[in-house]
Amino acid sequence: MKFDPAIPQPYKENWREAYRYDRDDSPRLSTYQAPEGPPIPFVMDNIRFSGGQVVDTAEYPFHGFWSNTPINEKPHAITINGFIRGETYIKNRNALVDSLRITTDDNNAGFIDLPLWGRFPVVVVSYDVEEKGKENGQCSVSLTFTRAGVTVEERWEFDEGVNAGEETAEAAKYIEEAAVQSFEKTLEDNVDNNSLALGFTLLKNTLIGAVGRVQGAISSLNRMTNAAVGINNLIAQGIRSPQELAEALFGAAASIVAGAMEIKNSASDTSNYFRTRNNLKNLLLYFLSAETFKTDIEAVTVKQYSTKDTIENLYRTTALAVSGQIIVQVEMSHQEAQAYWTLYEKLEASVDQNNPDIYRAVRDMRLSVSRALSARRLDTELLREISLPVPLLYLAQILDCGDETLRRLNVIQDSFVIQGNVIYV
Repeated sequence: MKFDPAIPQPYKENWREAYRYDRDDSPRLSTYQAPEGPPIPFVMDNIRFSGGQVVDTAEYPFHGFWSNTPINEKPHAITINGFIRGETYIKNRNALVDSLRITTDDNNAGFIDLPLWGRFPVVVVSYDVEEKGKENGQCSVSLTFTRAGVTVEERWEFDEGVNAGEETAEAAKYIEEAAVQSFEKTLEDNVDNNSLALGFTLLKNTLIGAVGRVQGAISSLNRMTNAAVGINNLIAQGIRSPQELAEALFGAAASIVAGAMEIKNSASDTSNYFRTRNNLKNLLLYFLSAETFKTDIEAVTVKQYSTKDTIENLYRTTALAVSGQIIVQVEMSHQEAQAYWTLYEKLEASVDQNNPDIYRAVRDMRLSVSRALSARRLDTELLREISLPVPLLYLAQILDCGDETLRRLNVIQDSFVIQGNVIYV
């Protein structure tokens, strides 16, 4: 993707030389040139060039405490006021309006050429032409442009070059680090050890419930179950360290996701493919439902309530981290993606983000997931009803869509009998 937001090279750094090559030359005029059109001159009166940063400002419940995170550079906006003058100004005025009416976009930009700035590729936003009866022989013009940027197709190519799995795994690592540190700090002097042990025993059972949503070889399922049981082993050894228990929870959840991915990648034959293809979706829905997660821990004292509440929030945070990693790997339709994203946002909102580090980590995960889903171009999907049964390869040919894509978007169990509504791109 080739895009440089830097301002163009000026004609000359000396302003007098920028207007004229030498004393005998006439002054260089400003011009606007439509795509594949001739440059139309006008006299510039003033220019306003604006930009800046898109900033995510987070406020926290601590007086005088906030965080600013730059997200992107704002698109450059150019506003120019000027005149068209002379005996033939009407001709030039109409030519300029005709040029401005030609559609511009990132792929077919117009060009504004300014003596003191250089030549910008631009997209027309608005224009105004004003004439006054007491000022015959001229009209004033006001032009507003946005600098041409990156086309949607180029952005897709750029996004597809990013490994979504690696990016979300990195974001999940930051969530884990922030969550473990916050969990340890919150319970530092306010922990009930009995509630802590009971809570993590319940979390172990919850993770085993996740394993129950997965189909695959017994050996793979046993490894996933053992990862969850490892939490109980720590408790049985008398370990009551919030940090060690929290790290064990994140590690067990990550092992379950990795196990499901391993089963998916190893399902080479058709029967195993269809038996295990919904593993990731089942896991995703299971973890996304953690929005309302509660434990049956009795909370009477302040320490018991603090321990219970902190454990519940830790599990929701863990579920968010693994959900982000799963959602970018799941094969889904556009409608399913919208439903998953709604559930993801609800789960995200249920996580306590008063800690600045957790807030930043959760935000980075959301950006990573959103970027990965956008790169799939799911909104380009089409739907067609197949009234008579047809083979998969024939259907792929008439829809001009690969058979692997059809398998990914539809539940096709019999490649020779495909009928009904079929999603394709």
